[in-house]
Amino acid sequence: MKDTLGLLHPYNFTLDGDMSYTFTTDEGVVYHAYFMDFSNVLAGFQSVYTFNIESETSEPHAIDIRISHTIVSILELFFKNVENAIIFVCDNIDGKERKRNIKFDRWYQNWRTENIEKYDATADTEDYVLYVSLLINVANPKRKEIVSAFYKLVSNNMIPL
Repeated sequence: MKDTLGLLHPYNFTLDGDMSYTFTTDEGVVYHAYFMDFSNVLAGFQSVYTFNIESETSEPHAIDIRISHTIVSILELFFKNVENAIIFVCDNIDGKERKRNIKFDRWYQNWRTENIEKYDATADTEDYVLYVSLLINVANPKRKEIVSAFYKLVSNNMIPL
Protein backbone atom coordinates (compact mmCIF):
# COMPACT_ATOMS: atom_id res chain seq x y z
CA MET A 1 0.00 0.00 0.00
CA LYS A 2 1.27 3.43 -0.96
CA ASP A 3 2.11 5.83 1.86
CA THR A 4 -0.57 8.53 1.55
CA LEU A 5 0.84 10.53 4.45
CA GLY A 6 3.87 11.37 2.29
CA LEU A 7 1.55 13.08 -0.20
CA LEU A 8 1.00 15.87 2.32
CA HIS A 9 4.65 16.90 2.45
CA PRO A 10 6.65 18.91 -0.06
CA TYR A 11 9.53 17.30 -1.87
CA ASN A 12 12.98 18.05 -0.57
CA PHE A 13 14.48 20.82 -2.65
CA THR A 14 17.95 22.23 -2.94
CA LEU A 15 19.17 25.75 -3.53
CA ASP A 16 21.22 25.55 -6.73
CA GLY A 17 22.33 29.12 -6.94
CA ASP A 18 21.03 32.56 -6.22
CA MET A 19 17.24 32.06 -5.97
CA SER A 20 17.19 28.84 -7.99
CA TYR A 21 15.80 25.57 -6.58
CA THR A 22 15.65 21.97 -7.81
CA PHE A 23 13.53 19.04 -6.69
CA THR A 24 12.75 15.57 -8.01
CA THR A 25 9.32 13.94 -7.84
CA ASP A 26 8.60 10.32 -6.94
CA GLU A 27 8.24 9.70 -10.70
CA GLY A 28 11.80 10.93 -11.18
CA VAL A 29 10.80 14.19 -12.88
CA VAL A 30 13.28 16.94 -12.10
CA TYR A 31 11.88 20.45 -11.64
CA HIS A 32 13.63 23.78 -11.50
CA ALA A 33 11.92 26.70 -9.76
CA TYR A 34 13.71 30.01 -9.98
CA PHE A 35 13.33 33.73 -9.54
CA MET A 36 14.71 36.33 -11.95
CA ASP A 37 15.21 39.98 -11.05
CA PHE A 38 12.63 42.16 -12.82
CA SER A 39 13.95 45.53 -11.61
CA ASN A 40 15.77 46.12 -14.89
CA VAL A 41 12.40 46.31 -16.71
CA LEU A 42 11.02 49.34 -14.90
CA ALA A 43 12.36 51.53 -12.14
CA GLY A 44 9.17 50.91 -10.12
CA PHE A 45 9.98 47.21 -9.83
CA GLN A 46 12.64 47.18 -7.12
CA SER A 47 12.69 43.79 -5.34
CA VAL A 48 10.26 42.40 -7.93
CA TYR A 49 11.04 39.08 -9.56
CA THR A 50 9.53 36.77 -12.11
CA PHE A 51 8.96 33.20 -11.00
CA ASN A 52 9.43 30.22 -13.28
CA ILE A 53 8.80 26.51 -12.89
CA GLU A 54 10.22 24.13 -15.48
CA SER A 55 10.57 20.38 -15.69
CA GLU A 56 13.52 18.78 -17.46
CA THR A 57 11.15 16.71 -19.57
CA SER A 58 8.33 17.67 -21.89
CA GLU A 59 6.69 14.27 -21.44
CA PRO A 60 3.29 14.36 -19.72
CA HIS A 61 3.37 13.14 -16.15
CA ALA A 62 0.85 12.27 -13.48
CA ILE A 63 -0.80 14.91 -11.33
CA ASP A 64 1.21 15.20 -8.14
CA ILE A 65 -0.11 17.27 -5.23
CA ARG A 66 3.35 17.36 -3.68
CA ILE A 67 4.55 19.61 -6.51
CA SER A 68 2.21 22.39 -5.37
CA HIS A 69 3.27 21.84 -1.75
CA THR A 70 6.89 22.19 -2.83
CA ILE A 71 6.26 25.36 -4.83
CA VAL A 72 4.40 26.89 -1.89
CA SER A 73 7.33 26.07 0.41
CA ILE A 74 9.70 27.82 -1.98
CA LEU A 75 7.39 30.85 -2.19
CA GLU A 76 7.13 31.01 1.60
CA LEU A 77 10.93 31.29 1.77
CA PHE A 78 10.85 34.03 -0.86
CA PHE A 79 8.23 36.08 0.98
CA LYS A 80 10.14 36.05 4.27
CA ASN A 81 11.52 39.30 2.86
CA VAL A 82 8.34 41.47 2.90
CA GLU A 83 9.75 43.76 0.22
CA ASN A 84 9.84 40.95 -2.34
CA ALA A 85 7.12 40.65 -4.98
CA ILE A 86 6.56 38.26 -7.88
CA ILE A 87 5.23 38.76 -11.36
CA PHE A 88 4.02 35.44 -12.74
CA VAL A 89 3.43 35.18 -16.50
CA CYS A 90 1.68 32.06 -17.78
CA ASP A 91 3.77 30.78 -20.66
CA ASN A 92 1.86 30.72 -23.95
CA ILE A 93 4.35 28.77 -26.04
CA ASP A 94 2.17 25.64 -26.23
CA GLY A 95 -1.32 27.16 -26.04
CA LYS A 96 -1.81 26.07 -22.41
CA GLU A 97 -1.53 29.50 -20.80
CA ARG A 98 -5.17 29.52 -19.65
CA LYS A 99 -4.76 26.14 -17.96
CA ARG A 100 -1.60 27.38 -16.26
CA ASN A 101 -3.47 30.44 -15.04
CA ILE A 102 -6.27 28.29 -13.62
CA LYS A 103 -3.77 26.00 -11.87
CA PHE A 104 -1.81 28.93 -10.45
CA ASP A 105 -5.03 30.55 -9.21
CA ARG A 106 -6.11 27.27 -7.59
CA TRP A 107 -2.74 27.01 -5.82
CA TYR A 108 -3.11 30.57 -4.57
CA GLN A 109 -6.67 29.96 -3.34
CA ASN A 110 -5.59 26.78 -1.52
CA TRP A 111 -2.49 28.25 0.08
CA ARG A 112 -3.08 31.97 0.35
CA THR A 113 -2.41 33.80 3.55
CA GLU A 114 -3.62 37.17 4.77
CA ASN A 115 -0.14 38.54 4.11
CA ILE A 116 0.03 37.98 0.34
CA GLU A 117 -2.24 39.74 -2.14
CA LYS A 118 -2.72 38.59 -5.72
CA TYR A 119 -3.51 40.93 -8.60
CA ASP A 120 -4.52 39.43 -11.95
CA ALA A 121 -4.54 40.93 -15.42
CA THR A 122 -4.35 39.94 -19.05
CA ALA A 123 -2.33 41.45 -21.85
CA ASP A 124 -4.25 41.05 -25.11
CA THR A 125 -2.51 41.19 -28.45
CA GLU A 126 -3.65 40.21 -31.93
CA ASP A 127 -1.91 36.85 -31.60
CA TYR A 128 -2.37 35.78 -27.99
CA VAL A 129 -3.56 36.53 -24.48
CA LEU A 130 -1.01 36.64 -21.66
CA TYR A 131 -2.27 35.82 -18.19
CA VAL A 132 -0.24 37.76 -15.66
CA SER A 133 -0.35 37.91 -11.86
CA LEU A 134 1.40 39.92 -9.20
CA LEU A 135 1.95 38.47 -5.72
CA ILE A 136 2.92 41.02 -3.11
CA ASN A 137 3.11 41.20 0.66
CA VAL A 138 0.58 43.59 2.19
CA ALA A 139 3.39 44.93 4.40
CA ASN A 140 5.54 45.87 1.40
CA PRO A 141 6.27 49.58 1.87
CA LYS A 142 6.20 50.13 -1.92
CA ARG A 143 3.05 48.07 -2.53
CA LYS A 144 0.99 50.86 -4.13
CA GLU A 145 3.80 51.89 -6.47
CA ILE A 146 4.50 48.29 -7.50
CA VAL A 147 0.82 47.51 -8.14
CA SER A 148 0.51 50.67 -10.22
CA ALA A 149 3.66 49.84 -12.22
CA PHE A 150 2.32 46.28 -12.75
CA TYR A 151 -0.94 47.51 -14.29
CA LYS A 152 0.93 50.04 -16.47
CA LEU A 153 3.17 47.27 -17.78
CA VAL A 154 0.20 44.99 -18.50
CA SER A 155 -1.70 47.80 -20.25
CA ASN A 156 1.31 48.12 -22.55
CA ASN A 157 1.17 44.36 -23.37
CA MET A 158 4.12 43.62 -21.06
CA ILE A 159 6.44 45.84 -23.07
CA PRO A 160 8.50 48.11 -20.80
CA LEU A 161 7.51 51.76 -21.14
